[in-house]
Amino acid sequence: MKRSNKISLLMTKLLIKNALDGFTVMELRDASINTEGISSDLEEARKKVYRQIYRFEKNNWLRSEGSGQKKRYFQTELFKKSFLTTQKDEIEANTQATYDYSILNIERNQYKGELEIVLGEIKEYKALRCRFPELESKVIPLLDNSKERAAHLLGKVNVLSNILNVISEGKQAC
Repeated sequence: MKRSNKISLLMTKLLIKNALDGFTVMELRDASINTEGISSDLEEARKKVYRQIYRFEKNNWLRSEGSGQKKRYFQTELFKKSFLTTQKDEIEANTQATYDYSILNIERNQYKGELEIVLGEIKEYKALRCRFPELESKVIPLLDNSKERAAHLLGKVNVLSNILNVISEGKQAC
């Protein structure tokens, strides 16, 4: 069974998010200290970074050119395929999920339907009040209740309509 490739959070920040390529051990050490925000022992930081570089080289994720302190490390195609495409896919998936507002349109249509029903109730209560004036004291509380529900539903419809208009304007502006 194939083991999943895992890289440390530090190397993710440095190689993927900061897109470091063609670096020396000292450059990566300095970048790691800046990224972590901790001014630690430089020698310990260099050892920590070098262990990661060594592991990456063994996995063919980094290749080196030169020797000694001038040795530079470059990301390999295997690394780019394994990690950069995965990161891009995750970002695209998050972006698509973030911008899926179709539920708002469904909710607005549902509230519109409920509003039409309540408006029908109001119309019928008014008709009953005219037809049977003796029931007016019983019909008025029901009529008032329906008017309140209609106002509440109209507010929801207006809010969702406004938001959907803003969203559609934002898509057109891009």
